[in-house]
Amino acid sequence: MMRIATSTVYSNQTAAIENLESQYELQGQELSTGISLNEPSDDPTIIAQDLSVRNDSAVTTQVGQNLTGLNNLLSTTDSTLSSLTSVLQSARNLAIEGASDAITPSQRSQIGQQVNQLLAQAIGLANTQYDGKYIFSGTAAPPGSSLVQAVGNPPSAVAAENNIVQQNEQLPNGQLVPTNVTLQQAFNVGASNGSPSVFAMLIRLRDTLDQSQTTDESSTAINVSNHAVTLGTTIGQLEATAPPILTIPLASVANNGAVAFAISSSLSPSGTTIILTVGQKMQNVIASINAVSAQTGVVATFNYQTQRLSLNDLTNSNFAVTNVPSGPAIATVANFTNAFLLGSTGDVVNNLSTQLGDIDNNLTQALTAAGSIGATVQTVASLSAMESSRGTSDTQVQSSLEDTDIAKVTSQFSLSQTALQAAYQTTTRLEQEDLFSYLGNGS
Repeated sequence: MMRIATSTVYSNQTAAIENLESQYELQGQELSTGISLNEPSDDPTIIAQDLSVRNDSAVTTQVGQNLTGLNNLLSTTDSTLSSLTSVLQSARNLAIEGASDAITPSQRSQIGQQVNQLLAQAIGLANTQYDGKYIFSGTAAPPGSSLVQAVGNPPSAVAAENNIVQQNEQLPNGQLVPTNVTLQQAFNVGASNGSPSVFAMLIRLRDTLDQSQTTDESSTAINVSNHAVTLGTTIGQLEATAPPILTIPLASVANNGAVAFAISSSLSPSGTTIILTVGQKMQNVIASINAVSAQTGVVATFNYQTQRLSLNDLTNSNFAVTNVPSGPAIATVANFTNAFLLGSTGDVVNNLSTQLGDIDNNLTQALTAAGSIGATVQTVASLSAMESSRGTSDTQVQSSLEDTDIAKVTSQFSLSQTALQAAYQTTTRLEQEDLFSYLGNGS
């Protein structure tokens, strides 16, 4: 009969105990951590699937973080534009209130101080930052401490770093969307059509109310598209209809096309007539009006960028501008106020009414910018929701692959514990036997 050596029995028993201990420890770890897949050797058959899910989850997490950051930036911009539109609407309401004939100059001045507060708010909104960067700066790095800085106290102007670079970002779905709004888009700074910025508009509105300025200004630009009035434009060219320069051209007449109008004011109650001849240029038109300002108290300026004529009384007194169908010893065209889109009077009410157009232009600009950003916010929010759902799905799959089946492992753990205790007992008995025990058992 073949006998098995004691050392062999002992070695086999020890190896069995080590295997049981390893299995027992692994099952205990699974129960304590709740994770059944900790390293590739735990279950090689599903580790590849688990790694794939983990990689997808990491990408989803990063994309989600990027979208969250972008959404926060866009939401900040959207909220700021909403505040800007509120400021502009308030300015509009104050302009209408100030245009009432029922209020006194003192009350109008108080309204002007409210507009000055709106100006401060607008400057603050323009300097809004997100993550340490100005949201309206485009790609510019402001040279000073602020993107927009007030000049003077109270501000007579603002200094702004105007950058019109539109920044875009490609979203996970491949869509390219705008991610910023520039000062030009939001505050109309450096507008190509020369219309006043939010800041210039508020400064002028404040001064008009505070000082009861009397002005008669072109309601809008007087030129047609692609044909601007310049210093050298003549009366004859303004009268021409092919091609037209003015939206309402001075009518051409056989008797040399001269134009006459009169300015009546507190200094000139009977009116001072000004005649413009066909060969005169635009710079002569302004010079002709200003040549009699000592008599009328009215001075003229023409903004060649905005294409608007402005008449202002130096004493802030009311004045009237009327067309004269014929001048002294010369027949004229009576179409000056129509062609230059002027009102019949220069007063505070007319001044404020004209400025309503500038306020509405800025309000439309801000609303357009807000609409663009709002659409992007909705797109990003939708993608964020999709990525969140995808992340949840990845988490569920990863959980199904890695999480411990508590009931199953608890049963296995109990069986391993029982087997390990039995193995310990058997080994203990083997260690207590000696040679005489074996000899006695074999006799």
